[in-house]
Amino acid sequence: MTDFITTELHTARCLLRPWRTEDIPLVPPIADTRAISWNTSLKFPHPYGEEAARTMVSWSQADAGVDKWQFAVFKDGQLIGGCGTIRGEDVHAHTAVVGYWLGVDWWGRGIASEILAALVDYMREETDIEQLTATCFGWNPASRRVLEKAGFRNEGVRKGVVKKWGKTTDLWVYGMLL
Repeated sequence: MTDFITTELHTARCLLRPWRTEDIPLVPPIADTRAISWNTSLKFPHPYGEEAARTMVSWSQADAGVDKWQFAVFKDGQLIGGCGTIRGEDVHAHTAVVGYWLGVDWWGRGIASEILAALVDYMREETDIEQLTATCFGWNPASRRVLEKAGFRNEGVRKGVVKKWGKTTDLWVYGMLL
């Protein structure tokens, strides 16, 4: 395993590196939109201000490279999103849950697929994680396509288990053996 704090993952268009304190003011201008929050857990708030960014960066730095692998995503020197994994607990400690988000201006350009592929390669080559899990909401078919392009397989659909802002939808569950 490498020293996580110095990790840099390069894709054709992006740089992924661990979150830093100096990233905090860069997050709200791209994250403060209902469109992103709509497709994420309640841990990704709307509105998304500097305090939320501070909490996220601090959280991402705790146990970084051991139980969390969280990356800021940059394109041409500009923060455009984030991605990462969180180790499972107890009998699931050999697994990790994947998450990713991009600023709305970067949707539909293949960037999510690109960064997810880099994240999967990193997890396979540099960690002891053996299996990845990802979920997406039923109203987000674009996220399903991103997961499928990266090699994740649909493992099932949990009907009506997501409730956000008064709306209910299904939760699609994906997995990948490393």
